[in-house]
Amino acid sequence: MLFLGLVVAVLGAVMMTVATRQLSRVNEGHHLPMIIGRFAVRSPFAATALRVGAQTAALVAALIVMNATWDYTAPWPSIILTMTTLVAPVAIPVIVITLTHNRHLPAPGR
Repeated sequence: MLFLGLVVAVLGAVMMTVATRQLSRVNEGHHLPMIIGRFAVRSPFAATALRVGAQTAALVAALIVMNATWDYTAPWPSIILTMTTLVAPVAIPVIVITLTHNRHLPAPGR
């Protein structure tokens, strides 16, 4: 089951990468918000659907990993692995693509 959870997490990461790259292309020439904010150009429906699907896949993966690794006597490794499985597939692609996209643009307010 652990392998299935990790496969679903990778699927979520791929979906988030594709969706964030679409957002990056649509917002070419504009800064992307790093954590919270509005996009200069509205997100296409397909990109929004992919982002929601990726977040759902990360949640399902985290639940599978938690179920496969839970141990009442030593819960911390399971909790850490579950939280990593929940956050990493969503956060890492967004941060990397946003930093790459915004690096080529002048700083806001200049």
